[in-house]
Amino acid sequence: MDESLIERDRMPIDRTHVRVTVLTVAGYFLDGFDLLVISVALLTIVPAFHPSAVATGFIGSATLAGMFVGGLGAGFLVDLFGRRRIYMWDLVIFIIFTITAAFSQNIWQLIVSRGLLGIGIGADYALTLTILSEFAPIKGRGKLMGAGLFAYWIGAVVSIFIGLLFLSTGGLAWRLTLLVGVIPAIVVLILRHTVPESPRWKAVTEAVRLKSNKSKSPVGILFKPPFVRRVWLSYANWFINDIIFYGIGIYTPILLLGMGLKTHVASITGSGILDILGLCGAFLGMMLLDRWGRRPLQAWGFLLQGLTLLLFALDPKPSLFILGICFAVFYIANAGGTGQTTGIFVSELVPTNVRGTAMGMGTAISRIGAFISAFLLPIVLKAHGIETILVLTAILALIGSALTLGLPETRYQSLEEMNENQMIGS
Repeated sequence: MDESLIERDRMPIDRTHVRVTVLTVAGYFLDGFDLLVISVALLTIVPAFHPSAVATGFIGSATLAGMFVGGLGAGFLVDLFGRRRIYMWDLVIFIIFTITAAFSQNIWQLIVSRGLLGIGIGADYALTLTILSEFAPIKGRGKLMGAGLFAYWIGAVVSIFIGLLFLSTGGLAWRLTLLVGVIPAIVVLILRHTVPESPRWKAVTEAVRLKSNKSKSPVGILFKPPFVRRVWLSYANWFINDIIFYGIGIYTPILLLGMGLKTHVASITGSGILDILGLCGAFLGMMLLDRWGRRPLQAWGFLLQGLTLLLFALDPKPSLFILGICFAVFYIANAGGTGQTTGIFVSELVPTNVRGTAMGMGTAISRIGAFISAFLLPIVLKAHGIETILVLTAILALIGSALTLGLPETRYQSLEEMNENQMIGS
């Protein structure tokens, strides 16, 4: 194991770690803003374009489809060309197609633009946890990686308030709401030039160059022991989490209307309150990742979400108090548990030379789940009612809790000791 990496692992968190973390998770802020701003924008897009249930599903899921492409492509490229270069270009893609989405003249222009900007978001997803895991010291790794989801929820909360701010502008509301995301993206793009290349990627790349061992693709180890079981269990959990969260999260304002809230302002306000609870949950999870460990947070997170969704299914139009309690538990359990851990597990359980590819594959697989959920939810809601959605997602959450028990704990362990040494011995 490289002595410089051992020394880096033993370091306390310093200003460089904080700077790299802030500029890296800023992409998660943009992701959280954009992926959830569409839930607010849909309230004014629907009366503006009168889309069918299928078209509404495409609006909600187009970005997720783009993330499949972006995550898969960027994951492969960052293992070849480095982390830094790719995560500059993903913001350029985000900026360009956010602008074209805001100026769309019909529903299909909007869908295509949302899909293309999703490529940039997917690339950033594949990179953020990869970069943070490779820069962070052992004892602070959970906290720094957990900052990604905390930033995501800050973006989500901001999106709700931006939506409320522009709601009174009528037909322009959704355009202005989408366009605001360009401003922080430009700032982040400029500041990211100061972030250095990953030291772990540089060390591994140099080792491979010296050995001239290019005859076999290292990606094959993801399909062989000891990595195949834990990697694909992690993928399964990430897939399940995104089916649950993006189906419920993207359409929360619409679901709240169906559960009894009477106006758009009330449903957006309710969604904003839930996003604030998600932010609190993400902060709690960030602080507990290195104290409790990844596995208990994920197992309990899935379990609490499953039980909450089952309670909803028994009474899909509860009192306002019960509605608030159940949604609060769901959002906190996701943001503080499964939303934090599913991606972190993948990043920590693979070797450095395939970490980008593994994260890209995980992003792509999870976005298949998110796309399926976001696309099918309005169709299933119309055909079978909200009870069916709640029961199906509850069952998936309970399955996720059970699958988590098959994963190892990664708290306070060196990435090299968990992965590179096992790769040598396999």
